[in-house]
Amino acid sequence: MSDAGLGLVSYGQTRVLVDDFASSYRFYRDVLGLPPKQEVPGDVPESDDGPYACFALPGGDLALFTRAYMDAAIGAEHRARDGVDGVVLVLRVADVDKAVAVVRERGARIAAEPAEQPAWGMRVAHLRAPEGTLVELCQYDD
Repeated sequence: MSDAGLGLVSYGQTRVLVDDFASSYRFYRDVLGLPPKQEVPGDVPESDDGPYACFALPGGDLALFTRAYMDAAIGAEHRARDGVDGVVLVLRVADVDKAVAVVRERGARIAAEPAEQPAWGMRVAHLRAPEGTLVELCQYDD
């Protein structure tokens, strides 16, 4: 892996910053069905209260972290969200239409129904996590 002197070892994780940890945690765990990661006994949150949780995914981890804790860690003032999408979480699935049916049944808020995106070479659908994070479900052949 070329890193131009950075000393990069590997990709660590994507961390989604949230204000309502409990709703977000339940969405990623129950609606998307992501398995909480447990590296050592007790590592998985005992409740939905946070402030941190990690989900194991093929190819890397997805973590939730409360925005207030992140702001404190970097010494920043905690501010309200501005409402603009800052990240899109992209999850590759085997069948977009089936995946949308599953998450809809689990209560997901669908932002865009499954559609072909020829320019992207894939079929995609979009949904929103409880705090508005855009989640893309995509289907494509290798």
